[in-house]
Amino acid sequence: MARRPVVRAVVVTPVTPLQPGRGMSGVYRRLGLFMSAIGEIADSIDMLHLVPDWSAAEHPDPEALDASQSAFWSRPVHVTLSMIRRRRETFVNHYLTGIADAGAQKTFFPYAGPDQAAALAAQLARPADLLFVHRLAAMLPLLRLNTRPARVFFDLDDIEHHVALRACLAPPLWPGKLATLLQIPAIALAERRGAARADLTFVCSEPDRRALARIASRTAVIPNVVALPPAPPPLPASPTLMFLGAFNHAPNVDAAERLVREILPLVRAAVPDAIALIAGEGSQNLASRRSAPPGVEYLGFVDDLAALYARSRVICCPITAGGGTRIKLIEAAAYARPIVATRIGAEGLAFADGAEILLRESDTAIAEACVRLLRDDALCLRLGDGARAVMQRDYEASSIRTRLISLMQRPPPRNG
Repeated sequence: MARRPVVRAVVVTPVTPLQPGRGMSGVYRRLGLFMSAIGEIADSIDMLHLVPDWSAAEHPDPEALDASQSAFWSRPVHVTLSMIRRRRETFVNHYLTGIADAGAQKTFFPYAGPDQAAALAAQLARPADLLFVHRLAAMLPLLRLNTRPARVFFDLDDIEHHVALRACLAPPLWPGKLATLLQIPAIALAERRGAARADLTFVCSEPDRRALARIASRTAVIPNVVALPPAPPPLPASPTLMFLGAFNHAPNVDAAERLVREILPLVRAAVPDAIALIAGEGSQNLASRRSAPPGVEYLGFVDDLAALYARSRVICCPITAGGGTRIKLIEAAAYARPIVATRIGAEGLAFADGAEILLRESDTAIAEACVRLLRDDALCLRLGDGARAVMQRDYEASSIRTRLISLMQRPPPRNG
């Protein structure tokens, strides 16, 4: 029997290695889906993390880092850390230089320099059969290089020029914020160039695929996923709202503060004993916690998600910024919990308003929907069961992983 050739995969990512005991945000969960698929294809995986100096200082022992990350990803990996670059922000480099080059913009500058490109080139100096590029920031070093492995896959989990446009136009508006609109074409160009270097570019949803189709032809939808719990916990009678997120992400911070400061007081006016659970790493550092608002619990990182959902009657997601799709809503659906969300919060997901989710925009409308669910068991159960059925059909991890493996094993032909 002919022996299968050894496949070496390189993964380049702008996220830091996850420390044991820290919360696993949606970004890491999505990366985990790709790591699981790559692990079925490759015999060896080298991970290049583009990280700030504080992250490098957290991992002084390379062997211990390899061991911890191999345990975390449940497969052997070899980890290399490359420090990102810094600069002092000036008017010129903040507003002007990024108009022509996304790599000169504040968000992407740390990852786009010659040292980061050299670190990737060093990984590709050894034969690599597969390169997985995680997010646009990690694609920028590759765009500086002429070398490439046999296959390149690019995950554009957020279409960054859409995220930037939304952030620029979100109130409040001021001249400097509007000035950054001039930088958005450069982001779209970087996405176009990155997609052109890839055999296949992955996005989170069909709306994202349609949006990207204008600048990239080889795309595939790989949605965010979660594992389906065997059985959801019973719906609690207690009037409890819950928001779960990683609070190093500004849209989550804004949404949690909106829930605490604006929506919960309206809910408590109708249901005085209603409480809000704010869960996720960094929630204990939210500004509203310093004023100790009544009816709010700041839980920090929660290891036992089943216990958290067992306490939670309604999931409230009043997000107004960001991009991609929210794993927090897919997870809530897996636990058959009724969801109230903004259209931005639920964008790209297949949950239908009124059947599997309640979509509301204003503080008053969100609060009214939450109050209705706190009082109506039948509606909670109908929405929760409907959402779980959609989640099982469209966002269950094992079936999406099988499809991803098939796509990565049979890359589409290049167009020139």
